[in-house]
Parts: sequence; structure tokens; C-alpha cells
Amino acid sequence: MGRILNYARTTGFTEYTSTLKEAWRLSISGLTSSIVLAKQVLQETPELTPDFDFQDNPIAHFGVVEAQRHRERGIDLAMFLSLFKYYRRAYRDVILEKAPTELDKNASLAFLDRTFDIIEIAFTVEWSGRKEDANLRQLQVMNRQMTNEKNKYLTIFESLPSPAFLVNSDGSLDNMNLMATSYFNPESTSGGYYYRHSEQQTGETDTESHESAEQKRPIGEILPWLTRELELFMSNKLETPRFIKHVDIYKKEYTFVVRLSEMFDVSRKFNGAVIILEDITRLKQVESDFKKLAGFIPICSHCKNIRDDKGAWNKLEEFIEQRSEALFSHSICDTCLEKHYGPDDESDS
Repeated sequence: MGRILNYARTTGFTEYTSTLKEAWRLSISGLTSSIVLAKQVLQETPELTPDFDFQDNPIAHFGVVEAQRHRERGIDLAMFLSLFKYYRRAYRDVILEKAPTELDKNASLAFLDRTFDIIEIAFTVEWSGRKEDANLRQLQVMNRQMTNEKNKYLTIFESLPSPAFLVNSDGSLDNMNLMATSYFNPESTSGGYYYRHSEQQTGETDTESHESAEQKRPIGEILPWLTRELELFMSNKLETPRFIKHVDIYKKEYTFVVRLSEMFDVSRKFNGAVIILEDITRLKQVESDFKKLAGFIPICSHCKNIRDDKGAWNKLEEFIEQRSEALFSHSICDTCLEKHYGPDDESDS
């Protein structure tokens, strides 16, 4: 997988393929399984004959399946066949390095090349054999799937209970969710930033929601108090990706737990950072209020009422509830139960 990914990166194919390592692993695992199956089924290198069945042949099955998958992803025939040449090259590299003898090397290369020939031909037959109406229907299905995937991503991202920011490798903001925008605009709506900024160049949003064409905003314009830490994080020099920040946003003080994370993208198209903010402002205020309870508190030795700093006497539970998040529920302990209501008479039960 490392060899193929390296070829794909250096030749630019990762710009049009999956960004997740697992997708590449599954593709290569499937190809390896097809080659192993071919070796198990056939003792000799197969020959290509005029009546060779590329539809039902077990070796060609991988090519048929991959044709269907890659066509759905919008990759054209020429692009896939070009990338598949590098797949072949990577497998040949392994044989050239690992074959124990020259005889094994030549036999393995011949078998490998013929297996790749069968898979590529099967891929081409499956790809080009479809009628236009079938291609159109598949394109419509693919577009619906892409729309659903985008909507799923936006729904999850916008539903996060904490402010979240996606930052490109150049430090520009790619997207921020509803909870993040609400700190800067109380009237913000779900998906507002995405549709105003991320798609304004594509013409997908209506003209009323379009702003003038502009480059992505630097994250420093939105979170200037985080610029230094983000620069250190992007250069792998930040000691810890989790820290606390006390900031002022529109003359209101906040305390955030900041979490930074890298984007997991093997294609390196999306190699920026994810910023998650956890607002602990209220928690810090509660801690501060509890600290105010430290020291001597005047309490009545009889009724247990507490005198506040204004000289007024308050019930114990009211005094604490006003200064903390605690809530009281009333019950009666066993000692008071026996004292005020007498011992439990089991004979009456």
C-alpha cells in the first residue's frame, strides 16, 4: 500500500481518489486476493483467447467490481487505467525485490502481468459495455449519493455541541459549525458559514446568499488569540494539543478548553487541523463561587440559618443554591424519624 500511495501521490492521482487510508487498504487487499485466487485456480499462466469470458471469470471479477465502483466515484476510464498501471508497477517491484531465484522472478512476473491484463480488459469491457441510458441512471444515483453524503457530513458537523473549526494547511478557515458561529453572530443559522463561503464559487447557493468572491478567511482573523498555538501545532512544535484559554469575544469573557487534532488524510489534500472548543466559562464561575464560601460563615447554632454579607439571615439550602449549581431535596434521616415519629412498630405492619 505504501508503494502504490507513493506512486499515486507523486503522479497526482490522489487529487481524485479517496482521502482515507482504509479505502486504499481495501482496494489493495481485494486486488491481492484476486491475484492469489488466480494462482490457486490456474497452474499455468492463462492465455487470452477469442472466447475468453471476462464477465464470469473469477480473475476478472475484481476488474468488473472496480469498474462499477470507480465509475460511481466520477473517475473516468483513462484515469483509472493510468492509475492501475502504477498498481501493476508496485506489485512488480515486490517480485523483483523478493523473488528468491531468477526463474521464480520471471515466472512470477509473467503470471502477474497476465493477471493484470485480464483484470484491465474486464474493467474496460464492463465500463464501455453499458448503454447511455444506464450510464445516465447511474450518474443520477451517484449524484444523489454524493448529496446525501454531503448532507450527512453537514448534519453531524452542525450538530456538534461544541464549537468546531476546520482549518486548511495554509491557516485559512475551511468551515465552522453552528455552535462556533453563534459566538460571533447570535442570529447564525445551521450551515450558514458553509453555504456562504464554501460553495460561493460553485454557484450552488442562490444569489441572495452570495457574498462577493473572496479567499478563505485566515483563522487568525476569527481566533486571533489562538494563532500562536496553531502555528506551533502545524509545525509539530506544540507541547500538548489540549490547553485552556481565557479570551474576550465582543467584550464578554470566556474560558475554553482548546483541543487540536490533525486531519487523517492519506492523500494529503486535507492535511490541516481540527479545532474543538469546550466552553467552561460557567464551570469556572461556579468554582469561583464555591471559593467565596471558604473561610468563616456565620451560622445560627439553633436554626442553622446563615447570615450573608448584607446581614440578612437565609436558610442553609437557599444560601448554597444561590451560590452554586447544587439543588436540595428534602427527606428525613433515621434518627429524626425515630425522635419525632417514634420507633417503627413492626406489629402494626
